[in-house]
Amino acid sequence: MILVSERARRNRRPVHTEIVSRAREAGLADVAVLRGLDGHIGTSRRSSRGLLRRPDNVPVAVLIFDQEERLRKFLASLTGITEDCIVTLDIAEAYRYGSAGSDTRSRDRRDTG
Repeated sequence: MILVSERARRNRRPVHTEIVSRAREAGLADVAVLRGLDGHIGTSRRSSRGLLRRPDNVPVAVLIFDQEERLRKFLASLTGITEDCIVTLDIAEAYRYGSAGSDTRSRDRRDTG
């Protein structure tokens, strides 16, 4: 997981968007971006303005799932754009279920981050 400020930019492009693009180019298995409702990163000020108003700067989590060695290699390639980010690497069991309406499922042991 890479936690970054929504305002963080690299060449006028949001850092989380750049990370997702690079993850796709690297052929990583799964990527998701979650936008926070409230919070702050590091020393930035708290950004919440209430539930119905859009905060101006919230944390964004980029979740990437793949094998540990591939994730470590990918994270090393992000040098320069993850300076103000928080990165965690966790090992987890991942389950991938079949398509809708199918009762088949497969269980994959993956290292995820």
